[in-house]
Amino acid sequence: MFEIDGAISKLSHCHCSMCRKFHGALFATYFDSTGLTITQGEDAILSYASSRNVTRQFCKHCGSPLPEILNDDNNGVTVPVGLIDSKISGLPCKHIFVESKSAAYTITDNWPQVVGYGESDTRYIAPAEDIENTLRATSSGEPGKEHPKTHTVTGDCLCGAVSFEYEGAPEFVMNCHCSRCRKAKGAAHATNVFVTSDRFRWKTGEQLVESYAHPTAMVFGQAFCKTCGSSMPRKRPGAEMYNIPAGALNQPPGAEPKGHIYVGSKAPWFDITDNKPQWQKSPN
Repeated sequence: MFEIDGAISKLSHCHCSMCRKFHGALFATYFDSTGLTITQGEDAILSYASSRNVTRQFCKHCGSPLPEILNDDNNGVTVPVGLIDSKISGLPCKHIFVESKSAAYTITDNWPQVVGYGESDTRYIAPAEDIENTLRATSSGEPGKEHPKTHTVTGDCLCGAVSFEYEGAPEFVMNCHCSRCRKAKGAAHATNVFVTSDRFRWKTGEQLVESYAHPTAMVFGQAFCKTCGSSMPRKRPGAEMYNIPAGALNQPPGAEPKGHIYVGSKAPWFDITDNKPQWQKSPN
C-alpha cells in the first residue's frame, strides 16, 4: 500500500511498446506527483530497469505495476492510475507515443495525440493525418481482422525471457473494467484474449512465469514474468483456456473485443467513447 501527498499532473495514456508489454494492456495511464510513502509491503517490491532512464517496479506476489521514482530533485514519482482507490477525475489528458500504438486499439476520444512525450516542443504535436500515416506504416496487422487458422500470433515479456504463441483467431476478446483487472494491469482496463489450450504454446521461459490466484475469487488471477513483472498468459482454472493479456502480443489478437464488461466498476477518470456493447457486470 502507498500514499501520494503531492499535486497530480500530466495525466497521460501511454501507447509505447514498453508500457504495453509491462502492463499487459493496450495502453497504460500514468500521472506525475510527489510525496510517495510506502505504508505497507515495501519488502514485496521488485524492480526492473527497462531502459537507461526508467526503472519499473512491481509486486513480487501478484505482479501489479507500482509507482516509479523519477530521477529529479523534487521527490517525483509517476503512478499507474489503475492502482488508485481515491476518486480522480476532471484532469486534462493526452495520448503519448502514438507512433507506437497497438494496431489492435483505436483511439476514439478527443484528447490530444502526440508523438513521443510531446513536451517542450510543439513540433512533436502530430497532425491527425501524420499520426495515421505513421501507424499505417508501423502496424503489424489490421485491428479486428480475423485471421485464418494457420495464422500465428506471438507474444513476449518486456525483458524477452518469456515468449509464447497461438494459432488462429481467439475464441473471443473482451475489455474488462473490474477493479481487480485495473489493479492487476495498473491501467484503465484489461483487454483479455481467450485462446483454447490446444492452440497455445509456451516458446521460452515458462519456468519464469509466476501465477497469482486472488484468494477471494473463483477464477480471477494474474500471471507475470518474475524478472521484469510483465503480465503474461494464465490458464483459466477449470477450463482448457488461456487468458492472454493483449498488451503482451506482437500482432493484433485476430479479433476485435466484443465489448466492455464490469463497466459498473469503471475508473471515473476514463470515458468509454467507442460504440461497442457495455455490460454493468458480465454478459448473461
